[in-house]
Amino acid sequence: MGSAPSFIEIVENRIAGNSVRLPVFNTTAARVQQEIGREEPDLRLIEKLIVSDQALTAEVLRFSNSSFYKGLTQVSTVRNAIVRLGINEVSNIVTMVAHENQFRSKDPFLNGVMRKLWCHALATAMAAHWLSRHCGLHGIAHEAFFAGLLHDVGKLFILTVIDDLQQSGELSVKPPVSLLMEAMDDLHTTHGYALMRHWNLPEKYSRVVRDHHAASLEVDNYLVLTVRLANLTCHKMGIGLRQDPALVLAATAEASELHLTEIDIAKLEIMLEDSQAFSLKEPQAAK
Repeated sequence: MGSAPSFIEIVENRIAGNSVRLPVFNTTAARVQQEIGREEPDLRLIEKLIVSDQALTAEVLRFSNSSFYKGLTQVSTVRNAIVRLGINEVSNIVTMVAHENQFRSKDPFLNGVMRKLWCHALATAMAAHWLSRHCGLHGIAHEAFFAGLLHDVGKLFILTVIDDLQQSGELSVKPPVSLLMEAMDDLHTTHGYALMRHWNLPEKYSRVVRDHHAASLEVDNYLVLTVRLANLTCHKMGIGLRQDPALVLAATAEASELHLTEIDIAKLEIMLEDSQAFSLKEPQAAK
């Protein structure tokens, strides 16, 4: 008799069996992203897409008035949000709101892990957005936010698989945190990349998901560079599932390629500490 499969093998076998419940990329968010990608986006269509979903509209307005985006005046309509923030920023908010709904589980423990993962995703998006603008890469600021938000989507996918295994009774006991972390760490880039391709999202975002932990650094890919450094910053600050306060961010290859000093890194950390955007709303357990 062969030995029993390991926890990671059980997860991989479930994925290979093509019986996994794949996370769905929100239709409205996808259509907004598609429209923004056009040479001349139709602002009225973008507004119409958002306001057709009352729950999405309410969340867009709430985030538009959060500490991260807040201006001198209150944003009271989707049109006001588009005019004041711009379509790229509103698109980021739409994606953020829609993506947050994925981070839910009926299992209280997994729901808690997903909550931390969501905080990390949002903080990484904010940090990547800040870095791109701070480094003069204004043209990729919108892309950096989007890529940062989705960089760990593979971990969400792995948690979804584990959730399915528990609900079906295929896991007799709940895995310890160490095994959960090991499975996410080992599998999230490969399966996250496959999920991004399944969603038909642009390759530039899929590459961030695949390469944000790669041993070799693609020095001319500023989208990957900003997300990698944003991710490391969140790890140092303990935003998410791990904390590594000993990380010297200014000494990383990413900071060097972006020509960032210790003062720049300190400003980034202060921005994340001051902003409460990533803790505005904790995902509730799925019903």
